[in-house]
Amino acid sequence: MVARRIILFLILSLCLPHPLWAAQKVNAQDKIISSSFKTLAKAFVAASDIAALKKNNIAKLNQMSNEKFRQRYEKVYAVIKDLPSQVKADYGISDTMTKEQAIKNIEGLDKKAAYALINAIPDEIIAGEFRKYLSKKDDKIQKDSLLEQIKKIWHQITRKF
Repeated sequence: MVARRIILFLILSLCLPHPLWAAQKVNAQDKIISSSFKTLAKAFVAASDIAALKKNNIAKLNQMSNEKFRQRYEKVYAVIKDLPSQVKADYGISDTMTKEQAIKNIEGLDKKAAYALINAIPDEIIAGEFRKYLSKKDDKIQKDSLLEQIKKIWHQITRKF
């Protein structure tokens, strides 16, 4: 019964052309996209061995040259640069982060901090990145339902881990 109400709300919010719905459409859609990815990210954190993930990623960073780190971090920072300044300050995120700072940040990460970071990311940023990603994908993915698009992208993310 609840699922039917949610589906009805989604259909109405995404399809009705009324101007009042237009502003809500973006916000509701952003919330749906963001909530989906946040839930999946939290489930990933809950099911993961954080100590092993930290160890593996720190080892990869230690083997990486400073130049390669800079190149990769520039790509990451292009995505996270729009985070609220308080979030960036709380988690030590800056455009000049060094490999050593990244390692220190990873060392201090635990499940509770990971959940807090996931929650701190604004819905608009997650939804915006989702839309950018979709715009680069083929027509087949773009024709899928929102839920199918999210599932496919999440599957690709987890494959990379």
